[in-house]
Amino acid sequence: MSLEMDQHPESTLCDRLSQGPYPSHVRELRKSSYPLRMLEEGLRANRTQWGAGGYVSVPPLLSGVSIIGSSRPEIASELVCLRLLSVPGGFLSAKTMRGIAEVAQRCGHGFVRWTTAGSLELGIRREDMLDAVAAANELGLDVGSTGDDVRSISACPGSFRCDLAVVNAPDIAYSIGCATIDDQQFPGMPNKVKTAVAGCPNDCVRAQMQKDHAFVGVFRGAPEVDREMMDWWFREGVHSASSAGSWAVKGLDDLVRACPGAAMERRGDSVEIDAASCLHCMLCINSCPAIRPGSERGVAWVVGGKYGHRGANGPMVGFVLAPFIPAVPPDYEEVVEIHKRFLDLYADYGRRKERVGDMLVRLGLRTVLELMDLDPDPAILQEPAHRMFVVWPEAGGGSEP
Repeated sequence: MSLEMDQHPESTLCDRLSQGPYPSHVRELRKSSYPLRMLEEGLRANRTQWGAGGYVSVPPLLSGVSIIGSSRPEIASELVCLRLLSVPGGFLSAKTMRGIAEVAQRCGHGFVRWTTAGSLELGIRREDMLDAVAAANELGLDVGSTGDDVRSISACPGSFRCDLAVVNAPDIAYSIGCATIDDQQFPGMPNKVKTAVAGCPNDCVRAQMQKDHAFVGVFRGAPEVDREMMDWWFREGVHSASSAGSWAVKGLDDLVRACPGAAMERRGDSVEIDAASCLHCMLCINSCPAIRPGSERGVAWVVGGKYGHRGANGPMVGFVLAPFIPAVPPDYEEVVEIHKRFLDLYADYGRRKERVGDMLVRLGLRTVLELMDLDPDPAILQEPAHRMFVVWPEAGGGSEP
C-alpha cells in the first residue's frame, strides 16, 4: 500500500483549516486514508511535500492513471489516481455519485477529487486499479485523459440551465467525445490536447483561454429584440446588473451608450441594432432580457489557448480559425469533422511536447489553413483585442476606450 502513516496527526495548521463553518478539505480528507501529515508538513514548509507528477500505464490501461511521487517517503511513497472521463456539463446522478464513492472506498483511499477541467480523480491502490475500472464501466463511466492524448471534453451546462446559451454545449461535447474516445484512451499526440465547448460568447468555462480547442456558441446578424418585453422592461424599471458585471443598466439610454460597437440606436421605447456594427459582445443581451441572440446559430472554432508557461510562447489566447461553423444536431458532423481533421494535422506536424498554440505560431495561420484546405474568413482578426474589459465613466470611474 502506497499511502501509509498516521491518518490523524497532531497537526496544528490542519486543525486551523478544519475550523469554521465553511466546508473544509481537511475535514473531508480526515475521513479518508489520505496521509494528512503530507499536507501538514507542506503547510509548515510553504511547499508541497509531493514530488514530480506523471502518468503510468497499467496494462491494459494506456491512459487514465496519474501518479505523484513523494519527497517524504517516510510519510507516503506515492499517490496514484484513476481519472474518469468527465461528463459534459458536469451532470451526475445521485446514484452514479454514490457508486463512484463506493469504488473509491472499496478500491482506494476513500477520496474523490474534481479537477478544474471537470474530470474526476479517485485515489486508487495499484493492485485494485483494474477492479476500479471495471466498476466504473458498470456505472457507465470510462477512464482516460492522461498523457499525450485528447483530454476529457468539457462543456458548460448550456441550455440545460442557462437562458443565454446559443448552442447545446453538452450535446456538442458528447458528440466530440464519442468521436475521439480512442484518442482519449490511447496516447498518440505530440502533447496533451484540451477541448471545451462554451454555450455562448460569455464563455463561462474559459474555453478560449484555457483549451487547445474551443468551440464557442455564436450567432450571425444582429441580436433579436422582443418589443413587448422591452416595453415591460423599460416601463417597469426592472433593471439590474444581471450577468453584465457590477454596472447596473438604468434604462435604454444607458444600454445604447454602453454598446462598444455603437450599433444600437434608441427608437421610442425600444432600440434598433445594426448587424454590421454589432460586435456580438453579449453586453446588451446580458443586461436586458428583451434582447436575445439571433436565430442563425453555430460555433466559432478557436484554437491554441493555454494557461501554461511552458513552450516558446508561454500563456496564449486561442486564434479564431473559423468564425462560424453550423452546429446541427444530433451528430454535429461539421464540428466533429473539423476537430478530427485538426488532430490528424497536429499528429503529423506537431513536435514532441509542443502544445497546439505553439505549433500554430511556428507554422503560421496561413499554412495551417492551407493544410486543412480551409479558406481564410475576413471575420478572423489579425490580433486579439488588447483591452479585455471596458469600464465606462458612468459606472463610477475609468475612461472611455
